[in-house]
Amino acid sequence: MARSGSSSRARFLVALLWTSGCSDPVTTTGGDAGPDAAPPACSEGTWDHDGESATSCVAWTGCTAGTFVSAEGSPTADRRCTACPEGTFSDSMNAPSCRMHASCAPGTRQTAPGTSTTPAQCDACPPGTYCAGGTAALIDCADGTWDDDADPATTCVAWTDCVPGELVGTEGSSTTDRSCLECTNGEHSATMNATSCSPGAWVLSYFGPHQDVPSDSLHLAYSTDGLHWSAVADGRPAYQLTGMGTNHIRDPFLFRKNDGTYVYIATDWTLSNNDSNYWNNPSSKIFVADSTDLITFTSPRLITLTNLQGPSATPMHAWAPEAYYDPDRKLYAIIWSGNDATGANRIYVSYTEDFVTIVNPTPDVLFDPGYSVIDATITQWNDRNYLFFKDETDSSGSALTGSGKDIQIARSSTLALDPATFTRWSPDYITRGSTQSRRRATEGPFVIKDPRQNRWYLFADYYLNGGVFGCWSTTDLDADPGSWTELPSEQYRFPSGVRHANAVRVTQAELDAIIAHY
Repeated sequence: MARSGSSSRARFLVALLWTSGCSDPVTTTGGDAGPDAAPPACSEGTWDHDGESATSCVAWTGCTAGTFVSAEGSPTADRRCTACPEGTFSDSMNAPSCRMHASCAPGTRQTAPGTSTTPAQCDACPPGTYCAGGTAALIDCADGTWDDDADPATTCVAWTDCVPGELVGTEGSSTTDRSCLECTNGEHSATMNATSCSPGAWVLSYFGPHQDVPSDSLHLAYSTDGLHWSAVADGRPAYQLTGMGTNHIRDPFLFRKNDGTYVYIATDWTLSNNDSNYWNNPSSKIFVADSTDLITFTSPRLITLTNLQGPSATPMHAWAPEAYYDPDRKLYAIIWSGNDATGANRIYVSYTEDFVTIVNPTPDVLFDPGYSVIDATITQWNDRNYLFFKDETDSSGSALTGSGKDIQIARSSTLALDPATFTRWSPDYITRGSTQSRRRATEGPFVIKDPRQNRWYLFADYYLNGGVFGCWSTTDLDADPGSWTELPSEQYRFPSGVRHANAVRVTQAELDAIIAHY
């Protein structure tokens, strides 16, 4: 009975536990936890700051802006923060590192320096200014310069200069370039950035019929219509070289520089006593002199264009130099004819700032059509250069050259006088007109544009006729070369004995002074 009672009490206790909500009876195997049991670990982002199980874990320290986390926290160690070093910053809580202060980019300027909590403040610079970046100050485009690309990151550039023959249309500003207008109605300007034009004329430079006589080196003539030319000083020489070898120079060319003054350049024959002797003493130099008025010529000098050699190891000759301004290079270009070791001539170009020093001691080949050419002259139209030259070959005719010894034309695609950019689009000769099989024996061409109408005149020396010139005209430089119109001789006039001529534009006042002086 006693056992039966004990069993009943046990069943009663189990039932009581069940009905009271306990899902399972609790059983133990060893008694309650003791006082030495380990406390639970601190959760992520907290740590046991005092090693006491009786206290709660605390949050890691937060690293504020201006500092960075140099060591991350753990359950038993706090997060460590370190101040940003000089030249760096952090702008957020618990930054893993500090960032370097970035330099302001070109085109922006620093308006506030960086701190330990903020980057440097960079603001865009407005058009018409230049900002180099970094801590450099904003610079307004100086007077005479402008922001040519609306990009303050690039330096301001100089306004375009209106060259002689042009006048200022509108002056420039810090955001616009100066505009230039061509003088019209036969007028001309003599200085750079002229504000008005005045009546104009041409002055012709040429050497006389006695090319072995030093006094025949430079003669002048003039014209107001470009067709009828009158000799200055009744044909007496305008300049005679002294104190330089044989004092013999030829192929004169007058050029007005951008500052309004002139340079006189010519082929150097100062080593030769006569025409036949020149071939034993060719020169790679050219003669140069300066003038403000075409009355007085100063600083006569020889400058070397090349050290290259021609046939039989003789110096390469430098014939018929002419000068032009290259707006892309901002240099003067001297074009000339030079012969290689085979004797073939090409058109070379040498660049200079001052007609004293040559920038490229080894000259560039400006034009080489694949056969011998000399006597190049250039005119500009529609943003192109047109090069007129003499085909120097002497053949019975071919598809490439015809029979030579007459004037052809080539053109470039820009105003830059870049080597190897000229293309001959037709083998026809201007000076042969519709009868291309008939040689005319012409050389030394020069071209002028009538400022009163859209018409060009080409003049060329009939070199076998002793100072007789022909004249051809066109209204379209891109027309077929054979379509130029040959003018009857009664429609134009030259002084007697003119050889290898060229024309430069002057004002009427300048011409009056020249005529009065001579």
